Amino acid sequence: MPRLPPQLISQARNIDPLIPLLLRSCRDLHSARNELRWLREHLSPNPNASNRQKSLRRLCIERSRGKPLQYILGDQPFGNLEILCRTGVLIPRPETETWATNLATLIPTYPPLLPHGDDAAPRALRILDLCTGTGCIALLLHSLLHRTHPSLQILGIDVSSRAIALARRNLHHNVSSNHLLHSSATEQIRFKYGDIFNNENNKAVWRGEESEGWDIVVANPPGDCGNGGREGRGDGGWGDGTGGASRDAGSGGGDMGAVRGLERLGGWGG
Repeated sequence: MPRLPPQLISQARNIDPLIPLLLRSCRDLHSARNELRWLREHLSPNPNASNRQKSLRRLCIERSRGKPLQYILGDQPFGNLEILCRTGVLIPRPETETWATNLATLIPTYPPLLPHGDDAAPRALRILDLCTGTGCIALLLHSLLHRTHPSLQILGIDVSSRAIALARRNLHHNVSSNHLLHSSATEQIRFKYGDIFNNENNKAVWRGEESEGWDIVVANPPGDCGNGGREGRGDGGWGDGTGGASRDAGSGGGDMGAVRGLERLGGWGG
């Protein structure tokens, strides 16, 4: 990584003494100023100005050492949802939000999933989300599809017990704590342990209680699917997978090729 120009550091120090710390991770003034603002907002409930400044400096030092902003603030916007982020589980990317949103626009127009006849009600829609992580894809798809598919059923699978616990917490957080997700999600979304590389486990998950099969399978696996990307999902480093901090929901552009994660499975799993 190239060194920061001395004039940039001097300019940052003149704006705020804490910004040079953030430049180590942000690399430009605009991003560093934004992150400092978000960190200040994160600490705003603290009434003690002296303690608040000490806490702010501590958070800036953590960020300067490469800790992802989402792990410091504790959450990441994802569509209309607020996804809690914890170390050991990858942080949702803006690109993932974009392709999940585009996928939700394609599903209601997909011929095999359309109701038949003038009076036909929307058919039940069953979605399997592999490598669910924080549960962000499953939760966002429910948020975008529950009105057009009231009989929606979504199952999120992950090999990490830490990820499953966080996904369940995110479900509760978005339904009960801030009411961003429709209450039906508590009955229509489930998260459970599953190893997609274990054939016996797959049979138990997909051919046992899930005997009706799946209409849609989505997957956004971690980049490292070796031992470092299984239990703990990248816990050897920060494992954030963000490529930089983004707090603006919907930013970052979209990878339309990822929409190919939509697959019609026919009778598989039945």
